[in-house]
Amino acid sequence: MGLDIEVSQKNTVLVVCPTLARFMGASIFGQQGKPIPIRFHKMHRDFNVLRFIGRGCYSLVFEARHTEGPDTDKSYALKRFFLQNSSAVNCALRERRLLEKLALEPTQSPFLPTLFYSFMVNDGPVFLLREGTGCDLFDLLHTNGLLSESQSRFYVSEIICGLEHLHSLGIVHLDLKPENVLMCPTGHVFISDFDRSYDLTQSTKRPTDDDFTGTPLFMAPEIAKGDVITTKADVWSLGVLMAEMVCGPIRPVAKDLAEDLRWAKEGRYTIRRLKSLTKPLQAFFSTCLQRKYQQRPELAVVRQLRFFKYVDWDQVRSNSLTPPISTSLLKHRPNREAICKLNPTDPLLLASAYASEMPITRKKLCQVVHNQGDSSPRLATEPPDLEDLAAASMTKDALAKMFADFTFVHPSLRRSIKPTDGSSELFSQSAKPPSSPVDENSNGLDSTISVEDPKPYLRKRNRKCSAGD
Repeated sequence: MGLDIEVSQKNTVLVVCPTLARFMGASIFGQQGKPIPIRFHKMHRDFNVLRFIGRGCYSLVFEARHTEGPDTDKSYALKRFFLQNSSAVNCALRERRLLEKLALEPTQSPFLPTLFYSFMVNDGPVFLLREGTGCDLFDLLHTNGLLSESQSRFYVSEIICGLEHLHSLGIVHLDLKPENVLMCPTGHVFISDFDRSYDLTQSTKRPTDDDFTGTPLFMAPEIAKGDVITTKADVWSLGVLMAEMVCGPIRPVAKDLAEDLRWAKEGRYTIRRLKSLTKPLQAFFSTCLQRKYQQRPELAVVRQLRFFKYVDWDQVRSNSLTPPISTSLLKHRPNREAICKLNPTDPLLLASAYASEMPITRKKLCQVVHNQGDSSPRLATEPPDLEDLAAASMTKDALAKMFADFTFVHPSLRRSIKPTDGSSELFSQSAKPPSSPVDENSNGLDSTISVEDPKPYLRKRNRKCSAGD
């Protein structure tokens, strides 16, 4: 898997913390030129950063393995935020609050992420999260092509269970899209990326403009217009996601963000081949894609639709159904913007997991640069927008106070004895094998298939970032 990251010939370079100095230059490679894993120390625990997984608008995601403690040799997804502007700061704090809230709940959903650690490194927030495969539903669609109704039903059923758990806690995701639905090694899915989510229980005032966010293609009309935030916004996004799985994107690519938002406010959409779909699926779309949120139902009503008539929801919640598509042949599809590809285990890239500035990932630049007078290669970086931070009163001292309580350790890891495989669901959840095969006659799902002979994915689109990024 290549890296979708840009580098420059300019003399802007990646600034790393002192502990990384010994890894730069020739010493960054082991014997015979093999890359060595980057290691950092924080909270008196060791992690080896092994490979790059992907990126968000303000973050990079890596695979990391813990080397000591009750979770020795356990792999995590390491998400490193870069505080590029006030929006990035708000996103990091918002996601941290909501992930902690989920982690401390007595009931855990297998369709949501788990936060195990959070801390600051080199003035940047770091999350250690439940690990997926490195692929998401976006990758599945581009590898497999459009899905059948029964295949889509499987994934949407799991997503509904994850959303229902969120909604029961008063959390609205607000950015549900294929890019934010991650694949597990077992073929199940879970919802990720809560940096745009909204906690209805913690908000006593009217939402601010910064709260009405998300990706315009999947954004409910009332969110795009800045009217109101309710759990019904996720129901609209669910309908759009289902349409993309079965028929392709609901709209062509907008010429700019203004047009994208205007279409979102209008609730403009087209379901391709609508009349060829089954009546139950047509009813699902007409139910979820109600432009007036008052007429749009909650998920409890959606679950009762004829489209889900044969779904055994108890089996879905327990992760007992067999996924319809194998993940073994899935490949990560990065943004096409990238010109220079770096290997996901390249030490330069691994070092950026805790560098002081974010590597440039979008500008169309060309190659790794060399610092003047130094043969050691560096990644070009993008400094924070200091003017934007200052305008939001986010000075260095203010940021230090805002992130003063950022450190977190999951309760299951505060024990001194390493749990066995069956002592904690958190350690076995993502790798839990299906307990029984799927019965097509009882739950309406297809049997397991491979990803060969893909259907054409009509009206393909590139990966989308949230509005305002």
